[in-house]
Amino acid sequence: MTDASAAALWLGSLELVGALVFASAGLLDMCARRRSAAVRRQIWALAIAVALVLPLPRLALAASGLRLPDALAAGLLAVWAFGAASLLVRLVRGHALARRQALQGAPIVAGPWHETAQEFAGGPRVALRACRSARTPMVVGIVQPIVVVPTAMLDAPPAERRALLAHELAHVARGDCLLALAGGLARALYWPDPLAWWALRRLRAHAEDAADDAALHTGIPSSSYAAQLVAVARAQLERAGRVAADGLRARVRGVLDVRRIRSREPDGLRWGYRG
Repeated sequence: MTDASAAALWLGSLELVGALVFASAGLLDMCARRRSAAVRRQIWALAIAVALVLPLPRLALAASGLRLPDALAAGLLAVWAFGAASLLVRLVRGHALARRQALQGAPIVAGPWHETAQEFAGGPRVALRACRSARTPMVVGIVQPIVVVPTAMLDAPPAERRALLAHELAHVARGDCLLALAGGLARALYWPDPLAWWALRRLRAHAEDAADDAALHTGIPSSSYAAQLVAVARAQLERAGRVAADGLRARVRGVLDVRRIRSREPDGLRWGYRG
């Protein structure tokens, strides 16, 4: 058996096992539909972690006795490598652009947002920056996280400021930036499998729902917070397209759903602020 044939068969078996992991996570997610978003997020986080370490034990297994034609094996490997490399480039480029955007923003060291941020004490340290090009608050960075605040939201009322900060700081406390990076790597590794793409979407959706629950724990009325999300959805529709806006609409429905089990407030909303 040639090296290309062995590699293609090994990769194919890895993709199949990965598909089984993602399918199992999807089944568990369905069974946990009455649990909180934080619990369901953990299901997908575990699935992605397992998928990323799967290549290590697979290397220890004996090679398959099957054989593929050399041309076919080389073609399959080339297609997989091209797709994986494209997704990795897009992942790195996206993180680099987001960090560049954050660093171009003006540090917030005084004013209402600074004062609201000081209400949170202890835990991971973050910085605040105001960015004109940002459409919605977001967290950038893993080791030194930055909360980016759109310039248009600097005059937000106190209750909205606290809810928005609670949402972003919940992402920091739960390590969602690192988890999203891991999910992107898993998608690049298993990109031929539609379940890998679905896994990343479900992970992101549950992470956002859990962060929304943290925002609601600040006491803001669900109707007011939903109105914030509607405004963001309109901006996203203009800039990022219907897919991103549809995701925000789903969050609005979740915020207004009085029957939904809410995630627990992470660490009592106690995070550090680095001005």
